[in-house]
Amino acid sequence: MKKKTLFEILLHIGFWLITFYYFKNNSFLRFPSFDENKEYFFFFLIIVIIYINYFLLIPRLFTLQKFLKYFSSLITLLLLITTLEFLMLLDNINNRISNLPQEIQSGILRFNFFGILFRDALFVGFFTMFRIYRDAINAYKLLQKNTAMEKQQLITQINMVKSKVNTHFFFNTLNSIYSLAINKSDKTPDIVLNLSDLMEYVVSDSENEWVSLDSEIRFINNYIALENVRHHQMNLKIEIEGETSLYKVPPMIFESFVNNAFKYTDINTNGYIKINIGCKPGEINFYCENSINNMAKGTVKSTGKGMTNTYNRLNLHYTDKYKLDISEVEGIYKVNLLLKTN
Repeated sequence: MKKKTLFEILLHIGFWLITFYYFKNNSFLRFPSFDENKEYFFFFLIIVIIYINYFLLIPRLFTLQKFLKYFSSLITLLLLITTLEFLMLLDNINNRISNLPQEIQSGILRFNFFGILFRDALFVGFFTMFRIYRDAINAYKLLQKNTAMEKQQLITQINMVKSKVNTHFFFNTLNSIYSLAINKSDKTPDIVLNLSDLMEYVVSDSENEWVSLDSEIRFINNYIALENVRHHQMNLKIEIEGETSLYKVPPMIFESFVNNAFKYTDINTNGYIKINIGCKPGEINFYCENSINNMAKGTVKSTGKGMTNTYNRLNLHYTDKYKLDISEVEGIYKVNLLLKTN
């Protein structure tokens, strides 16, 4: 038997021993009777109704929020028990008040009936509050336990998604380096050096669940610098607005959008990329716009994992506190991501 259950049993036994002591010594818990056996029977009835309510009505009706059935059943049970007790005491009471005027007799009878009802209801109410309080404490502890488990599961999911993001990022970057190495490009050493700076962020900073928005912006700038080494010229504009130092975001949350912009834009000719990161009280807005190279759409291989991972991370970190709009109109690809921070 669990210690908690044993303690509760002992608590109930102790309560009834104390109550019976006061009951036996003719305290206010008893009503006039020449037959103590009746009083003890009433005491037994009180215990019965209390535990019918405690073990049957509360868990099967009250806990399931069937309040109308619960209160109607409890009140009916109380009235039946009270009526039975009153009828068993009626002869004793009448013998004591037979010499009094009729109006006074009626008043005394009503007083005794409602007195018995009040006494029984007091006991039932006390145990009802005790049971509800106990169940509320247990429910709160269970909720805390489940919340802790859900949080741990969430952290595990986030770490899995982040590892996929990192793998996806390095896969794309190493692909570019491989292409340059095949062509024996002089830019290869510079890209490798730039990649090492990016790796420091990806491997170390991205282990955190959240990073400063400034760190994320530095990562994007380093990524752009890496792409700049690969290409002769770039028609690219990046704008930062607001107090970025006040905000935090999941690491590499914008990476897939920026990566796709470079992947599908012919930035060596007439293509362009425009990136804007703006901050307002309670929100961060990321906007990325790029022209689409129709030839690149047919030749560039895409697994779709980058965007899938981004969606997963947004759902894990922000749930319903983000809005993502993606559109493609007349050869222009637009991404507008709004993140709520409060």
